[in-house]
Amino acid sequence: MKLILTWILPFLLSPALSPRATFQGKAFDASQPLDLTPSTAEEIDLYYQDVDTSLSGDAFIASLYETISADNHFVSYSQVNDWYKVTDRNDSLSQAIDPATYDFDLDKEGNYFLVQLYSSQNDDPAKAYNTDANKITGKENYDPTLTRIDWENGKKNNVSIQVDREHCWAKSHGFEGDPVKGAGTDLHHLIAADHNTNSAGHNDNDFGEVDLSQEYKEIYSYNADGTKDLSGYLGVDEDGHSVFEPMDEWKGDVARALLYMGTRYSSDVDNSKEEPHLVLTDDFGLEDDNDLFFGVQHGLSTFLEWNELDPVDDYERQRNDRIAKNVQNNRNPYVDHPEWARKAYAPETELPYDLSSLKDRYDGYVGEDFGLDVRLEEGASYTATSSDEDVVTIAEDGRTVHPRKEGEATITYEVQDGEETLRAATTIAVHPLPTLGGLPENTGSYLFTLEVGQSQPLSLVLQGGRGETLRYRSTDEEVATCDEDGTVHAVGAGECQIEVSIDYHGRSLLLAQVSLSIQPRSVTTYVIIIAVCAVLLILFFVILALVGRKKKKGRKVKDKELTKRRK
Repeated sequence: MKLILTWILPFLLSPALSPRATFQGKAFDASQPLDLTPSTAEEIDLYYQDVDTSLSGDAFIASLYETISADNHFVSYSQVNDWYKVTDRNDSLSQAIDPATYDFDLDKEGNYFLVQLYSSQNDDPAKAYNTDANKITGKENYDPTLTRIDWENGKKNNVSIQVDREHCWAKSHGFEGDPVKGAGTDLHHLIAADHNTNSAGHNDNDFGEVDLSQEYKEIYSYNADGTKDLSGYLGVDEDGHSVFEPMDEWKGDVARALLYMGTRYSSDVDNSKEEPHLVLTDDFGLEDDNDLFFGVQHGLSTFLEWNELDPVDDYERQRNDRIAKNVQNNRNPYVDHPEWARKAYAPETELPYDLSSLKDRYDGYVGEDFGLDVRLEEGASYTATSSDEDVVTIAEDGRTVHPRKEGEATITYEVQDGEETLRAATTIAVHPLPTLGGLPENTGSYLFTLEVGQSQPLSLVLQGGRGETLRYRSTDEEVATCDEDGTVHAVGAGECQIEVSIDYHGRSLLLAQVSLSIQPRSVTTYVIIIAVCAVLLILFFVILALVGRKKKKGRKVKDKELTKRRK
């Protein structure tokens, strides 16, 4: 028994098998650590590979629905505030997350900050805060003399300092009442937001453009230092409908959240509170029927305009990635492809151009072409010019850029839309092509030999890159395979190559090819294997013999003692 425990205990106590006390895994697979890496263009394309982009209108929405509604996982309403620590986290102000040891309970008070919908001060450490501020209640804990939340003593300076779980698609439109897992807890529209703006501004109102020539109310968000900032307007639109209008910087976020909801919950079959039927429309005559779990959001045309007015930013992409990879297992297609909005909801209004997805900056490598996130179809009247053609030029298609030498240049678009000229620009930063450390000098490949059954790490290092991860691919996995960390495993005799690359604007940029020659196991190897097996076998029988002798000796001692007692 002692011998058995000696062998088994190390495995039972191994960190790989024993539960980790401080570990927050994914919502849909708690055994897996969080994934905070940005999604590559390849990963996004793979996710939408079954979507039929030749369709438009309701047929296109139906095709999107099949993808984004598959294998969803929703957390409960009570769990949302915890998950905000991951999905709505302001990484630049918060303590870093180690996915291998992260624990919600240890991440509290001043350790982290949230990006709050409607707020303009999320990046100011004196003004930003988080949901732990909601726990500070009671008049005795309000101190107007404070210049910041006092986490240590549990005090704040304004009752309105609070983070809400904001339903961009109001619950009263199709799934009213206490939220249950499903539409009511869907994080793609349930966003951390300023409490005052949510309650005094949006509430159950439609979103829309307020007519400032008529009576309206200014709405404010509150900061951790007690100050406040304009966050929107509450009034009526030009047709007299009561609406709330957030500031421009949040209009695209709101629009894309609503467009997502109208697609994810577009099915009108077997509707329930978890899976209502939601419709985006300009028809104010169409009304909710909560008894049938049917909800309406008015202002479709406005949301299509907001989607283009306020393009997707890096934070919105990060939030989409983290929800998909860690919580719900689905993506918001209008964050990944904002150009799909009109294709889905108003194909008759699609323009022959779309610059809404153009980023403020792109990084490229000398000599390696890539495409900008624009759509310029036949019939679009536009010009695309480079501020420095020695650094970068742009092809006739208006999309493909040619990085020529190290430096920065600006690509400027001018699109003629009737009598109006629309302008957009992006900065292209060109860097020298990265190299690999660990390869022989003046060559792009090297050859090494392994025997079948052997493994060897490549030990290559990316030099001059921009934080990319090296990718490895074997050209023949029947000869050799390669792990994500670059460890080669010889499988069968033969020759193949390991291609070493990085992700580059949606494609693989090949940096080197490592040539492998896999030889059959040598006679020496077989001799060693046989010898090791023989030694183990001998040890096994020796242990059996020792155990047998010990038992036999024990029986003799017992027999002697029994004989003495009889005498």
